[in-house]
Amino acid sequence: MTQTNDSEWLKSDSREHLAALDLGSNSFHLIIGRVIEGQIQPIHKFKQRVSLAEGLLSKGISVEAFERGLDALSQFAMHLRDFAPERVRVVATHTLREANNRKEFIQAARQLLPFPIEVISGREEARLIYLGVAQAVPFRGPRLIIDIGGGSTEFAVGKDEVPELLLSKSFGSLVVSERFFAKGKITEKRFNKAVLSVKQELEPFSKQLKRARAEQVLGTSGTIKALAKWIHPNTEGDLSIELQQLHQLRDKLLALKDLAQIDPAEVEPARIPSIVGGLAVLIAVCEELNIDRLNSVDAALREGVLFELAEQAVFHKDIRYKTIQSMAVRYQVDDAQAERVLASVERVLEGVGKAWKLNTPDIKLLLTGASGLHEVGMNISSSGIQKHSGYILSNAYMPGFSSDEQRVLALLCRYFRKKISAEDLSDFAQFDHLTVARMIVVIRLGVLLNASRQTHDALRSVSLKGSTLMLKLQGPLANSAILAADIERENKHLSVLGYQLVIA
Repeated sequence: MTQTNDSEWLKSDSREHLAALDLGSNSFHLIIGRVIEGQIQPIHKFKQRVSLAEGLLSKGISVEAFERGLDALSQFAMHLRDFAPERVRVVATHTLREANNRKEFIQAARQLLPFPIEVISGREEARLIYLGVAQAVPFRGPRLIIDIGGGSTEFAVGKDEVPELLLSKSFGSLVVSERFFAKGKITEKRFNKAVLSVKQELEPFSKQLKRARAEQVLGTSGTIKALAKWIHPNTEGDLSIELQQLHQLRDKLLALKDLAQIDPAEVEPARIPSIVGGLAVLIAVCEELNIDRLNSVDAALREGVLFELAEQAVFHKDIRYKTIQSMAVRYQVDDAQAERVLASVERVLEGVGKAWKLNTPDIKLLLTGASGLHEVGMNISSSGIQKHSGYILSNAYMPGFSSDEQRVLALLCRYFRKKISAEDLSDFAQFDHLTVARMIVVIRLGVLLNASRQTHDALRSVSLKGSTLMLKLQGPLANSAILAADIERENKHLSVLGYQLVIA
């Protein structure tokens, strides 16, 4: 994949471009590209060092890191000011998964960036990293990809372009540096403790990773790239790293005794505070997994996000639909009933979608998913099915879904019938309380109208009168006493959300 210079990028038409922004724990990365003859061509990359995970051991983003993050986002906003929303994807990783003030940061970020910020799970991060590397570095055969971030380390094992094992662990260069090398002091005892700690966390999964018998081991991220450059000064491109060379760097750091003694000509100054933790992580990983040698590569999460965005925006392939279909097959859902519910949901959206602002692609996808997956809990028990469905969808790995998207989908399936707990609707960064409440009303109505599990076209239309949904029915259900009783009972549940149903 080639990359043009900034002047060429500025001359091109941003309406044709796609942009992926990765809000990492160490740095924020922006990549802009375009599709040419079916291939992604990166044309501009921009990075801001933020150290968002600084102070994360106390569970929150520090005031200084908070401000650095917002300052960086204001810079990215200038680069993205002419982009259509559907051609930009913003993902956030470990720090915004773990920080107790992540919601406040995302809310502040919304004032600067007019694009949704998706907080992705560790496994989803690993999948997208694998996807990005697979596009940049073709290889046939089993391979292992390791990405050491500031707050976490991701592992992805697969063949060709298909990941088969995905793992994320909460040890990263910045977090390990803060935990074991406070104030930049480096001793053999501290270093050995850091390595042992990483090995202990990785040990339960090391057999799985070693069993893959990877023929190629690749390392991504700024930490591994910085270590490779330290080993190979004045050398460009993808570089090899041997375990013995990592041991030599360790010995060099132990001789220096303090991070302040590192030569800034050898390690980028902004990288120095986290480099010792990153080295400890990589040594621990290599020793635990019996890795003698790996190669650093430039491609990482942002390339994977850009590739999948192109699949969605240009080629109209959305992996989330594939995930929904796969889960429907796995849990043997009733396809005919799912289609009936979806048809009713779509009819409801014709009447209320615009007024309720539910006509966005992401919301329609979630309602489609809820229509197809609300009965996955039937495999556990038909009694309390909604609880089982909600649990399954909360805990399943769902490729393509952000954390909030998956939680909302689980919530729609948890409350597709019976009692509603309004308290569960509020803790989302990507969706507001009102939108989630309205989505629940829509899916519940779709299910209610198909309680008989018979194909019909009973719902002629839906209109709004304040917080009341006026239903115009036709056919046998128009005068059904059973449906009237069901709606009366349903209104007791919907009153928690402030809505009611009336047969016009």
